Amino acid sequence: MLRDAVHAISRRAVPAAPGSIGELVFSGPLPPARTGIASYDRAVLDGLRRIGFFERHRMDVLWPIQPKDAPRMPGYRLGVFELGNNVEFHLEAYRAVFLAQASLIVLHDLALDDFVRGLRTLGDPLGFMATREAAASQGRLRSADIVRNEPLREPWCAHVARRARGIVVHAEFGKRYLEEFGCRTPVFVVPHPVVVPGADVAAAAARGREIRATVEANGAQYLVVAPGDLNQAKRLDAVVASARELDDHVHIALVGRRIEGYDIDRVVETAGLGGRVTLVPDVSDDDFLGWLAAADVVVDLRFPHRGEVSGSLIRAMQAGTPSIVSATGTYLDVPDAAVLRVQPGPTDPSELAARIRTLLADPDLLARMGAAARAHIDVIRASEATAKGYERAIEETLTLVRDPAHKAMAIWGKALADLGADEADLQAGLGVDYARGLSVFRGTS
Repeated sequence: MLRDAVHAISRRAVPAAPGSIGELVFSGPLPPARTGIASYDRAVLDGLRRIGFFERHRMDVLWPIQPKDAPRMPGYRLGVFELGNNVEFHLEAYRAVFLAQASLIVLHDLALDDFVRGLRTLGDPLGFMATREAAASQGRLRSADIVRNEPLREPWCAHVARRARGIVVHAEFGKRYLEEFGCRTPVFVVPHPVVVPGADVAAAAARGREIRATVEANGAQYLVVAPGDLNQAKRLDAVVASARELDDHVHIALVGRRIEGYDIDRVVETAGLGGRVTLVPDVSDDDFLGWLAAADVVVDLRFPHRGEVSGSLIRAMQAGTPSIVSATGTYLDVPDAAVLRVQPGPTDPSELAARIRTLLADPDLLARMGAAARAHIDVIRASEATAKGYERAIEETLTLVRDPAHKAMAIWGKALADLGADEADLQAGLGVDYARGLSVFRGTS
């Protein structure tokens, strides 16, 4: 036993070499992948490096996971897998969850609806398993804020959540959602990282002044920016329609990445507002930040909500720009002093216009909200809250993995769930003697 302990300590002290089998494996999109999760993952890894995590643990980073990597997965003690709602970027990481000895999953979207449909299209059995478990658990979801958002009504993540040994979410809403449908896997609330370096924020301010000068040269006095993916859930039709009820000197800019299947050009053309609305698609990261810095107000809405934390909102807050958001899901966990909210559900353009007028008419309120937003992000950055949250989640999940009784209990629980057992069966004593017998081995690893 002593020899094993010495070996474990020495193994953790040596950083994992490329291609080695380390204690841990991390997989998720990395730059230049065209998804916001790529910059998120890079920020997480950079944060772990800053706090010395890699001096204490060996971790391989695999992106993308290749077919040849699949046999290696069981060799790791724990896999950390980043899961989003896009099959293109997350298919192999999702599959790896079911190959690894143990997994800590990071849910960027609680509603993996599009992802699971993509699995079924590919004929992957995991897609049909996820669909079956989502259907079986949906009756437990009754909160109004969940039922209002169709993608959240069925817990598409239930199957992978049960397979995992730990789950990371980015807001308390995520934890409440998982618990509401009966998830028993430990959940860790870890804040979204600050993905933009301070130097880039300073450069964005300079770029913002250039953008602002161009907008003002065309007759605008105020600039409202709707940033992020140009899709239906961002309620961009309502954002554009709100301009009809605002002063002619208020300019609207839609800035972000085009999304297949949503005709943003038609939305702008149909509004008939001419030069008062600017479409800025597929911009560089520098220009995206510049538009956020140039804005008087950012509008970042969601309906339907999928339980995600908005990366564009994090960037706007870091720039110190006041934001208007939907009163739903993860947005309710943002500090009240940093945002104004509109009612959840389909956005009423008149209500949105009223919120915009409230901000533009009160420079002191704008300044206070911007300062509160920036201060909130500064605390997360200075405290290394994201990296430390990841470290805690990994360490606590490793503790469970190292406990042989807990591992046996997980196998027992999975077998009962696969048989279709529910709480009533457990109350009746199904398999309980086995679980009680395991308790004498607890913590003996």
